Amino acid sequence: MKVSIVSAVAVALASFFVSAQDSARVRDLDLRIQVGIEKSQPRLSKFIPRPEDTPLGDPHLMVQPDEQIAPLIRMIGEMPGTRGFYYEIGGRFEGFSRLDYNRAYFDRHIDARDVKVSYSYFEVGVAYIFAARWGLSLGAHLEGRLERIKTSGLIYQNEVPGRLDGTASYLRPWGRVSMDFTFNNSGRFRPFIGAEMAMPLMERQQKNAYWAVDQPQDSRLLESIAPAQSAACYIGFRL
Repeated sequence: MKVSIVSAVAVALASFFVSAQDSARVRDLDLRIQVGIEKSQPRLSKFIPRPEDTPLGDPHLMVQPDEQIAPLIRMIGEMPGTRGFYYEIGGRFEGFSRLDYNRAYFDRHIDARDVKVSYSYFEVGVAYIFAARWGLSLGAHLEGRLERIKTSGLIYQNEVPGRLDGTASYLRPWGRVSMDFTFNNSGRFRPFIGAEMAMPLMERQQKNAYWAVDQPQDSRLLESIAPAQSAACYIGFRL
């Protein structure tokens, strides 16, 4: 049975929100709910031919999907018995872009513009948030992201179609920094706005992974095109 990352995020956040809200009220702990928009771009990839397959191109032909923008949601709660340390859970909903590749190479013309690359993730992590003056907060976050990368669509070689389909799930650590500003910092219900930048702490290399026409894509290949950074802006409220 196929369970989407979006469904997992929604169920997890609902249950965590109910329990965390009760805990925050009883112990007067900081609870933050935020929604935002994230921008990222899959990494550059090589069309690497295999002698036994119909070659897609020269080893030096490069392809990179377009930038992606997708919504995200996150809950951040203060850990009991600590000051400034938080747990967090959230995720990014699925966004997609297309392979920006359409060119001639010697006697072949390769058109991969119909190939769609989709990306989403579920995350859990910890953070330290420093409350500066005037409602400003600075955060350092360490999280694990279960990333889902998917390709689907037709590639044309001299107008002959073939499919580039595949799905991979990839768990890796990410580091993130954030800055936000809270309005009405002395009230119980406190809205805030913010921005963040994130980078993975590990990356998969494309070595010995090939784009395959009319075959499932190698998971190592899909993992190698997972984004190398992301940026987001968000709004939310604190309880």
